[in-house]
Amino acid sequence: MWPYSYNKCEDKVRHSQEINACSKVGHYGLETGLGRGAPEIDILETMQGDTQKLPHTPVRRPYLSCSFQVAPGITESRPVLGQLPHESKWYAPLEYGNKTGAALNPFFYGVTLVHEPKSFTYQSDALSANMPLTESHYKDQHLYRVEWDPPEEDGTGGYIKWFVDNDLMYGVFGESLSITGAEIPSEPMYLLMNTAVSKNWGFPAPCPDGCNCKCYECGNPDCACALPPGYCENTPAYMEVDYIRVYQAVDEPKHQLGCSTKTRPTDTFIKGHAERYMTEGQKRPLEPVGRGGAVCSVHTDCGSSVCTDGRCSCKEGFTGPSCLAHDGFYDIEDTKEIAPFNLSHIYLPTSLILIVATLIIGFALSLMEIIRRRKKDALYAKLPNGQAGPAASDSSARATSYQNSGSTDYALPTNQKVVTYCVIDGRLIDE
Repeated sequence: MWPYSYNKCEDKVRHSQEINACSKVGHYGLETGLGRGAPEIDILETMQGDTQKLPHTPVRRPYLSCSFQVAPGITESRPVLGQLPHESKWYAPLEYGNKTGAALNPFFYGVTLVHEPKSFTYQSDALSANMPLTESHYKDQHLYRVEWDPPEEDGTGGYIKWFVDNDLMYGVFGESLSITGAEIPSEPMYLLMNTAVSKNWGFPAPCPDGCNCKCYECGNPDCACALPPGYCENTPAYMEVDYIRVYQAVDEPKHQLGCSTKTRPTDTFIKGHAERYMTEGQKRPLEPVGRGGAVCSVHTDCGSSVCTDGRCSCKEGFTGPSCLAHDGFYDIEDTKEIAPFNLSHIYLPTSLILIVATLIIGFALSLMEIIRRRKKDALYAKLPNGQAGPAASDSSARATSYQNSGSTDYALPTNQKVVTYCVIDGRLIDE
């Protein structure tokens, strides 16, 4: 499912793409013949570290990365990590901003997702760019923006562009994906803002001598050796978000609103696979947002709301455990109710229809043969000696002798004598 954005029926992906364009049945309210997936657009990720020169890129650490992750990916002549792709073997055209100093990210080209059976394994690609960061990006407010324009109904066109402080950083276009036939996403997606630390990306590799790299803990000599230099001195760290705003073009049918839109419904599929979207202890995929109740000591712990008896109490217009989120909602959501099962959508494979038809025809022929034989047998009567012969009519039956009687118990007529004759050939007797 992740991160497919592909809508062609081809043997090479019909097994690895769970919902593919080869499907002739739209289960869970999904459209038939429409490939679906879960692509990913990364607004920003950062790499820390010293400012030494890096191979095959003008960008030095610390830097910011933005990425579009998509499948299916390129399977042949893939670029080597840390080196630039071969000409015509990677996505093009791609746009990089001059003011931001952005350049291709040669340190991440995607991953191979291995599944069993092997036909389910597939390659995903990361179209990624890096730009250098300054001290200002860590101390001052900056504006990060993504423009995402979905493709046309036929999958052509569309683009994704990243901006920092209104300056272009990176751009991917519909034509950039022609090398694999993938599309700019048209799937509903949600926004996720979190602070997460990878134990792989940016950490020492290979593991330093004398360190087993099995634990990561500041202050513990056995574990701190696996952490990047200066990591512990920079924790705890925070990502402060002042606001998030989403804009859509007016009267643009491609810009739909909602998590389960008319052209890309998801609601029934998620309900039918609820276990995929839940963690241990959850009873439903999407839990309601808690309003207030977080532990607090002063009013400012609850944003602009109040702290009452050690718990946040949200004022009108705010929500979340600490009342820090605006209580937003969709004005007009582009959704429609889709019946999870419709008799008009039942589809029987051609092979199954042929098998059933053959069985029905064979059964009918066998039945006709049985009926024909029974009619033929009805024209004959069983005689005492077990031979079959024409059944006698009533008039002929009365005229028959005892030797041709229809009785099954044969007996000699009354007062009849049995005479035995012996015939000898005279030529065998001596004179």
